[in-house]
Amino acid sequence: MAKAVLNGIDVHYQIKGEGPDVVLIHGVTSTLAIWYMKVLGALSRRFRVTIYDLRGHGYSGMTETGYTSDAMADDLLALLDHLGIERACVVGHSFGGSIALHLAAKRPDRIAGVVLADTGIACLRRLRTIEDWPGWKNWKDELGEYGITYDWFVEAEGRDVADVIRKSFEIPQQFGIRKGAPRSTARLRKLINETRITEEFRSVAGLTEEVLEKIQTPILAVYGETSPYQKMGTHLATVMPNYRCKLIPDTGHFYLMHKVDEFLTRIEGFLMDPSGFVGETEERRVCDGTTDSSVEPRCEASRNGSTRNQL
Repeated sequence: MAKAVLNGIDVHYQIKGEGPDVVLIHGVTSTLAIWYMKVLGALSRRFRVTIYDLRGHGYSGMTETGYTSDAMADDLLALLDHLGIERACVVGHSFGGSIALHLAAKRPDRIAGVVLADTGIACLRRLRTIEDWPGWKNWKDELGEYGITYDWFVEAEGRDVADVIRKSFEIPQQFGIRKGAPRSTARLRKLINETRITEEFRSVAGLTEEVLEKIQTPILAVYGETSPYQKMGTHLATVMPNYRCKLIPDTGHFYLMHKVDEFLTRIEGFLMDPSGFVGETEERRVCDGTTDSSVEPRCEASRNGSTRNQL
């Protein structure tokens, strides 16, 4: 088990393959194991792929604080330095994408390209569409067994998002080799109950819309068609200069669990040549595959420093 002491904590990482460097970043309450479901194996045939457990997750060290995208971008930079990686493409699922964007903003010389895998971004929270999430209808009975309804979700999240995460731990794994097993572990409960992660990962932490529009790094965003974050992907086309967006139909936020082949077909060309990929067409105003050609205009309150900064 490879570990490095970075910014005062042990960081667990794994490396597979040879070629240009690609780093994969998981989301909050996940681990590097999410990449075992085909992604690591497929990409390692062409690239040297590094995966790691975020601070507080998996086999990496846990601290009380340090869970903003800004702080975790510093962890990522320290890992690149430790491994001697001068420049890499970074693929981030969910919050992992915010970490990648934050490092691209701070150190563009180190990031060749970023893949946003259904990433929710704190400064764009106004675009999240929880009310329209198909799951409220499709899995109404199943969610009801655990006391989860739309009204409960809105009330609980407004009070303390940690309550939502704790409730989600009651739902068994839906995909993979651990399907049917409980999501909760003693370590995850400690992460939620004894650190500031639920407050800090939702903070804008300096990754504002004004910062996003200055990022010149090539960006490919891949969103699930029914994801609550899909409108963020469309909107970013009006904000970021070197950006492409693609949709995966008939799936939501966790498409890495059951539509991984479709994800891989959308990102491999980008990882080989990020600048060429985003520059091959000027038709970047909406996510490829969407039937909605409208782009929601940017909220002036957000441009002027809105206090709506929580995911």
